[in-house]
Formats: sequence, structure tokens, C-alpha cells
Amino acid sequence: MRRPASIGTLLIALAGTASPADQRADMVLPASLDKPVSQALEAADSGLDRFVEQWIRIAEIPSPSGGEDRRAAFIETRFRELGLEGVHRDGAGNVVGRLRGAASGRPGVAVLAHLDTVAPMEADHRVERLPGGRLRGPGVRDDSSGLAGVLAVIELMRGHGLVPPADTWFVGTVQEEVGLHGAERFVADHAEELGAVIAVDGHLGQVSHAATGILWLKMHFTARGAHTLRAYAEPNTILAAARAIEAITAMDLRRSPEEMESWLNIGMMGGGEVPNATARDAWFTVDLRSNDPATLTAMEERSIRASREAAAGAGVVFEHETLHRMPGGRLPGSESSLLVRAAREALERLHWSEIEVTMRGTADHNVAITRQIPGIAIGVTTGGATHTPEEYADTAPFPTGVKQLLLLVLSPVTTTGPGPGTPVAR
Repeated sequence: MRRPASIGTLLIALAGTASPADQRADMVLPASLDKPVSQALEAADSGLDRFVEQWIRIAEIPSPSGGEDRRAAFIETRFRELGLEGVHRDGAGNVVGRLRGAASGRPGVAVLAHLDTVAPMEADHRVERLPGGRLRGPGVRDDSSGLAGVLAVIELMRGHGLVPPADTWFVGTVQEEVGLHGAERFVADHAEELGAVIAVDGHLGQVSHAATGILWLKMHFTARGAHTLRAYAEPNTILAAARAIEAITAMDLRRSPEEMESWLNIGMMGGGEVPNATARDAWFTVDLRSNDPATLTAMEERSIRASREAAAGAGVVFEHETLHRMPGGRLPGSESSLLVRAAREALERLHWSEIEVTMRGTADHNVAITRQIPGIAIGVTTGGATHTPEEYADTAPFPTGVKQLLLLVLSPVTTTGPGPGTPVAR
């Protein structure tokens, strides 16, 4: 049933009269258009240059995980300037602000974009403007674009007098890249108030509706060590680590169906103190991910077993530690939920053709899903070379991403999901 057109129901269309296609019976978002909403959508296009300047300013502030303070201070200042209520840093260091909703008693919405990047503090954070409106620099898409998109949406809402249907929190989260720690704190603090969480982190056109299971392991191989002249007669930890890496990376991982899709990566390695002695401690890390919890467990067991066998074969001692574990899961019917349908329909209304609804989810919304709070992740632009110094992002699609986020924040369907319950089974 179509919702009435009013500032309380808040309106998804681009301009003028909705086409017959926009009036189909299964439509999630209302087809009628309120003038302030139309003006805000137009301003998303006309304000691009100003938004990009702010985006670059964000990206050029170094913000490694655990060192987000300078970028957090900038976001906090902007939240205050834009008139959010209750702006503060919480116990984790997240920057939090709120817009009051039109109706009291409805579950609230949280919009999260993360402050941290994988680039170290000493990296060159200058953003280079490339031909075609492309920006290049560490973290320029992940997730500087998300923060810029959030600020743009707040500015558009405040500038055009738009009120969300329910209380809406905007949050710059810390330490997303090393375990979603900021999101964990915010969601834990507000779980009883939330009906939906939107993570602004990813590529425009993707709508992630589930949480991919993630496990980081560190494998250690130890021995007493020996001078090079005695190395032939002593166990070699480097050899054991190399054999273990070879065995782990030979693991046959499924790419389909999506419910079984899995990934692994050897991301770090180290060992030894000098060139002319065998290493007393050799180590490497394994990043394991799967959309299927049972598969992730099997990957963990195989990785540990392969490392233990390699250690035994080389005559060294093996032990492992768990650096991070994030359970995966999804809510029943999440792929066809009102929240996902609204995100997809917004893109269709905005004439964005490359839409992918996916289970792959490794962003702040994972935390909500594991608490049975509806959550999705969306992006505000396109880009590539993520997590490298050559990371880039495109400015031309940015207004479309901002509009999608704006329409979601204004849509009542973001507040109609079930309330929080017990955590998803691990």
C-alpha cells in the first residue's frame, strides 16, 4: 500500500511526476515527491565541488587505526557546525551526533562511516587529482568517501529542513580496519534503541545485507636458533613457516554459490634478527573469511593442522594466536527485506544500473547483524586499488551515492525492522 506524501513519509523520486514504472504495486519507497526533498536532491549535484573539497580535506588527515584523533576532531567540528545534537566522543573514541526524528517511539537508525585507514601515520596522504575527476591517495575511498558522504547528507538535510522519520545517529567509528571495534562499542551502547544500521563503506551499487565471518590467526614457529655455520644441523623455523604457507594457500576455496564463498590471505610475515643466524621465531598471519560459518571453522582447522604438521616435519615448536574473530551470519529474509529493497529501489530511481545485492559483508554493519539488528552496507562512489598507496576514487558518481544515502535516511522503511534480540548463533 502506498504511503501518503508528506514530510513525515519522505518521498523518493527525482523530479516531476512518477512514471508508471515507479508506481508498481510492489514498490517499497513512495513515488510522490516533496519539494524540499527535490531541492535537496538537486543540491547534491550542484554542491559537488564543495563536497569534493571537504572529501579531500578528510582524506589528507592521517588516520591509522588507533590514531584517528585528528580526523575525529575534524568530523566532530563539522557535526557541531551542521547542528547535530549531543555531539560527543564515546568511550571508544567514536564521534557521535544525532538528528531528532519526526516520530517518537520508533526504532532509531544509525549511519556509520569509519575514521581509520590502513595507511600508516607517516605515509604521504596528499590527494592527487587525476584526469576525469578521479582522486588518488591512501584511504581516499575507504573510507574517506564514506565520511564525506555522511557530511554531505547532513548538510543537505539541515539546509532544506528535512527531518528523518525517527531519531538518526551519525557516527564516525574508530578501528574498523582492525576489528570493527568502534562499531562494537556504539551498537552495544545503543542496541535497544536501534531498528537499522547503515554502514557507508563500499562501492556504489553494492548493497551488502549479511555479515561475512572473519578470522585472523598468527602462526608462530620457534626454535633455539643457530649460527649459519651450524644451520645445517638445527631445526629451521623459516622453513617450517614456508611449508605451512604453501599448504594453507593450496586450500581449495569455493567461489560459488555465494552462500559458500570463501577467501584467505597471508597478509604479514616476519622472523629472525640477523642474516647470519636461523630465526628463533618465524611467524605469519592468515586472514580467513567465509559466508558459511561451517566452512570458516573447517578453514581454521585446516590452517592450524597444516602449520602443526609443517612444524613437526621441521622439528620446531608451533603455537598460534587468534588476533580477531568476527562471527558471520544473516537475518532471515535479509536479501528481500524492506531495507535492502529500499536501497536497491533508490539506485534504480537514480538510474544507477550496476546494482549488486550481496552477502559479502565486512563493514561496520556486521556488528548490527550479529545482534539481530537489520543492517546493510552501501558505498557512495566507485574506485579501486583499495588498501594500497595507489587507492583511487571517482568523484562523478559521488552525488548519486549521496542521494541514495539521503533517500534511505528519509525513508520510513529503515525503521520498520524487528528490534534487537539475542546475538546470532556463533
